[in-house]
Amino acid sequence: MANLILWRHAEAEIHSKSGADFDRALTKSGHKDAAKMAKWLNRLLPENTTVYSSPAIRCLQTAAELQALSSINVEVADFLSVDSTPEMIASQINNDDSNQTILIIGHQPNLGELITKLLGMNEGACAVKKGSVWWLRQRMNEGVMQTYLYAVNPPHL
Repeated sequence: MANLILWRHAEAEIHSKSGADFDRALTKSGHKDAAKMAKWLNRLLPENTTVYSSPAIRCLQTAAELQALSSINVEVADFLSVDSTPEMIASQINNDDSNQTILIIGHQPNLGELITKLLGMNEGACAVKKGSVWWLRQRMNEGVMQTYLYAVNPPHL
């Protein structure tokens, strides 16, 4: 893959009405932050972007802000659920298409652990703040695939 964009869901309620973590919805502030990031992403996303979202309500609501601005299709992906692992995520998004852009909307600590793994950082080194986007790119350099940080954008910027 050429581009991997990781978007942590925006701020969510502490508790859901059902009591289930899966059902936690975005707060009013979370909706505003998700809309800001969606606007930024909508301007920059390549046409060939594939979007995957965790099935958790807060992630689907974050994705909905992007869908409201574009005709982009969001695929709900169980491999991004709250109890997923970075290894599960990596195995699902790994491909050899150098023109591919993948945007995933998910949770911490999974996103931070995936970034840590891809960038070769020390374990536990990366925290992805709520609503933030981390954009990673891959390139071939002297026969070796390299992953590098292209952009980090929190909603308040």
